[in-house]
Amino acid sequence: RGEILLSRQEIIKSGVAMVCVSGSKVRSLREKQELTQLYLATAVEVTTETISRWERAESPTLKKENGLKLAEALGVSLDDISFAKECVIEEKEIPDPASVPVAKNGLWLVTLLLPLVLLFVYYSKSGNVTADFSVQRLLPTHSVAGYPFPVVIKVDPGSLQNSSLLLKEQLPTGCRVLQTIPEATTVSGNLLKWVDKNGSGERFFAYLAICEPGTDNNQQFSGVLLSRQSSRQEFPVNGQNRIRLESFHWADANRDNVIDDEELLGVYDDYGQVEGLQVDVEEIESIWMGSGYRWLEDTKAFEIIP
Repeated sequence: RGEILLSRQEIIKSGVAMVCVSGSKVRSLREKQELTQLYLATAVEVTTETISRWERAESPTLKKENGLKLAEALGVSLDDISFAKECVIEEKEIPDPASVPVAKNGLWLVTLLLPLVLLFVYYSKSGNVTADFSVQRLLPTHSVAGYPFPVVIKVDPGSLQNSSLLLKEQLPTGCRVLQTIPEATTVSGNLLKWVDKNGSGERFFAYLAICEPGTDNNQQFSGVLLSRQSSRQEFPVNGQNRIRLESFHWADANRDNVIDDEELLGVYDDYGQVEGLQVDVEEIESIWMGSGYRWLEDTKAFEIIP
């Protein structure tokens, strides 16, 4: 096994850009913001074990793409979590498969599967597996920069009826919140938090947001829902998590400058069920009744074509 000593933060390993990140800084920032490892795992699109491994290591090396996502989820720059000292990259030799002994009588399969089975049994008994629970984000795939769009998070508690919930939602940098339904318990920068103490049955959390010109289309929305009955449980918010800034109305799903019957019904079904959410349904219906629309950049408004 060889070691390569690098005196700069970014390195190239096997053609992939890598960065050195301080696990202690990541853990400190996460705990300071009261974020969970599951929340970071959802934002970076890795497992919670990967987040835990990054935090435990003094100077973990990870793909630059993941490092940027991690910094974004923590609301800091990549430099803020980068390791200030030299970092060491270990190059491990990959053994020749022909040289690895194969266990007899299928023992290798038992050795591989047994930890997974035991892990499943443990989580099942501890109440951390809830197959009938779902939390889904409804988010338009696109919107015009500077124009409001709705976001709805639908929670189906399944067997977790009458359970208190804590929902956290992180918006991309460059996007801000205009309205929350119900009113969010906390709005801190791009982070929203709702606490539902006495809710039951299907629940909806919604907000109206706007993304300023220049917002990076590759950023994503990320969220996590926490519930506690007999034990603490965490669920990532699934569904659409990215929005592109283009010159099409967010209700125009296929981006053909027309809002057709199906798209109008989609607005009613997806966003009209949240009472009080300030979706401009009248404008959408006016576009639907016309033959089309166009976005006027100079006036920052939609022109309806009769």
